[in-house]
Amino acid sequence: MKIYYIAVKGIPIGGGIEKLTEEIGTRMVAKGHDVKVYSSRDYGTTDGFYKGMVIKTVPSINTKNWHKFSICFNATLDVIKRGEADIVHVHAVGPSIFSLLPRLFGIPTVVQTHGLEWKRDKWGGGGRAFFKIADYSAVYFPNRTTSVSKVQKNYYETKFKRNIEYIPTGVNKVERATPGWIIEQGLEPDRYVLFAARLVEEKGAHFLIDAFRGIDTDLKLVVAGDAAHADEYKARLRKKAGEDPRILFPGFVTGNALAELFSNAYIFCLPSTLEGLPIALLEAMSYGNCCVASDIPENLEALENFGYTFRNRDSDDLKKVLKDLLSHLEKVHEKKETARDHVLKNYSWDKIADQMEALYYSILKIPNKIKTRSGLKH
Repeated sequence: MKIYYIAVKGIPIGGGIEKLTEEIGTRMVAKGHDVKVYSSRDYGTTDGFYKGMVIKTVPSINTKNWHKFSICFNATLDVIKRGEADIVHVHAVGPSIFSLLPRLFGIPTVVQTHGLEWKRDKWGGGGRAFFKIADYSAVYFPNRTTSVSKVQKNYYETKFKRNIEYIPTGVNKVERATPGWIIEQGLEPDRYVLFAARLVEEKGAHFLIDAFRGIDTDLKLVVAGDAAHADEYKARLRKKAGEDPRILFPGFVTGNALAELFSNAYIFCLPSTLEGLPIALLEAMSYGNCCVASDIPENLEALENFGYTFRNRDSDDLKKVLKDLLSHLEKVHEKKETARDHVLKNYSWDKIADQMEALYYSILKIPNKIKTRSGLKH
């Protein structure tokens, strides 16, 4: 199959959607499919190849409100102009409004939802109204719709009475990284609390900073991440941190440095107010971390009983949970390996890629022959 993905901010730099596209796309290439990923040009991505995938960049309107829509619109025009795709995979609810256009030219489409967009804190009344309307296009415009969490699947099926495919995000089996880079940053193994996500309001880093500053501890807090068009929020985080020498902002971290952060944290914390299915949380669990997350439904779905939760948007409750875990090492160790086993069993990228390939085949009405690492499975 010729599978086209619309669209990402950048490859490999980006967030959850970019991670999912890379993991599934590279596995589709390994299965013998031709994969093209449309990307913006605003994060250093250029036309070419990446891990066997063709990367095609398109122009954008680089503002907070129009960046995603502009790259998806331009990518859709390119797909129609070329007319060579077998299937087009559109990421997210907003861009789903474009998923009907390829179908008008005989090209099937899939929309994958990554969260209930209208719930995002950054949108005003107009934005929320648009995304509630876009829920309809996510369900009715493509050939099929898939959601990364059971929470979203249930929401769309209940509201629209249409079948939604559940295909989650995933993790790889990883080896714990030996500390090196973190030592250079002034960190010690098991002596810091880790937050690693985009620095946008919905990820809730401000709740964590408020909670941490109220705790008397010599552990450090690492707030790792970055985000475009979020300068005001990032400044707000640094103002909250003040002159507290325990709080570090290393910026966007990837590769082995990120592996070191995950491998050597005492606790990983995700205080998000909105998620699809949180890749950062799953990844932290895959490294055998004790994880603390807000009790929103998507986090509860990922975490189950393999970590700890606090009341969403409640810094005082988060402080209470963190203080308890800082004082009780046995509670931390209790969750570490069980969390790792849980995500490796239920969120394998290999299985997820097989599910996605089967979905594509079903749309194209091609007999399903899933090529796995061990051969062909009919």
